[in-house]
Amino acid sequence: MKLCRVLFAASLAAAACGGTAKNGLTVSGKLSAGSGAPAASDGGVPLADGITLTRARIAVRQLRVEDKSGTIQVKLSEGPLLIDVAGDGLKGSLVELVDASVPAGTYDKLKLQVHRIEAPAAAAFEDLIKQNASILLEGQIDGKDFTFASSLEAEAEHEGAFTVGAGATNITLDLDASKWFTAADGSRLDPSDPAARAAIEANILASFSAFQDDDEDGIEDQNDDHGQDGADAGDDNGKHGPGDDHGQDGGNSGPGGGGGGDGVGHT
Repeated sequence: MKLCRVLFAASLAAAACGGTAKNGLTVSGKLSAGSGAPAASDGGVPLADGITLTRARIAVRQLRVEDKSGTIQVKLSEGPLLIDVAGDGLKGSLVELVDASVPAGTYDKLKLQVHRIEAPAAAAFEDLIKQNASILLEGQIDGKDFTFASSLEAEAEHEGAFTVGAGATNITLDLDASKWFTAADGSRLDPSDPAARAAIEANILASFSAFQDDDEDGIEDQNDDHGQDGADAGDDNGKHGPGDDHGQDGGNSGPGGGGGGDGVGHT
């Protein structure tokens, strides 16, 4: 069953990098509620007291990796991309978003922009265009349907150690929806209340994270020497825990990026 849909409305692109070895890099997406709670009666996922989420749409563009100084940047996709997730997809199903070629080395940041979509655009963006929105969330609060539309335009950034070497490399982009409707003091944020809009937007932006996940199990790799010729060092389960010591070969990060692969679902 298809749990999560991601539409690519443009071809992937990357900066040219003459004479630098290029390697495969995928970026996978994961949107989860975090709590593992069972689906509500409306098919949605409970996120806060009396609030369930049944669908989330987020428009994204300019997905890229770069080093700490920002002088080496590799654009993985210009976009626009539409992350469109419903039902059980909110519980963490993993889907490949980008497949690109990039120079070998260690990158320290994954960046993207949450951004409104303007016409003309693919039909899947129609609802966002009508509401001048970059984010559309649907669900129920106290048994009543709601739609939360936001025109948020902001950059999301996650720092880490993302190492591209001789073997296949995957970065998982994780959006944790569990606290989207929860205030800092633990009280709920009503998506139908304009006064709660800024706090909900801030929670959505803060929910973006990323980690190296070469085995694509949705869990951060543990102490795998990703830059070491792809030898897995006999770690059969190396997929738990945050303490990655990536980047052993970081010195060969060349300037610029490689040519990207073709996107999925071109329009």
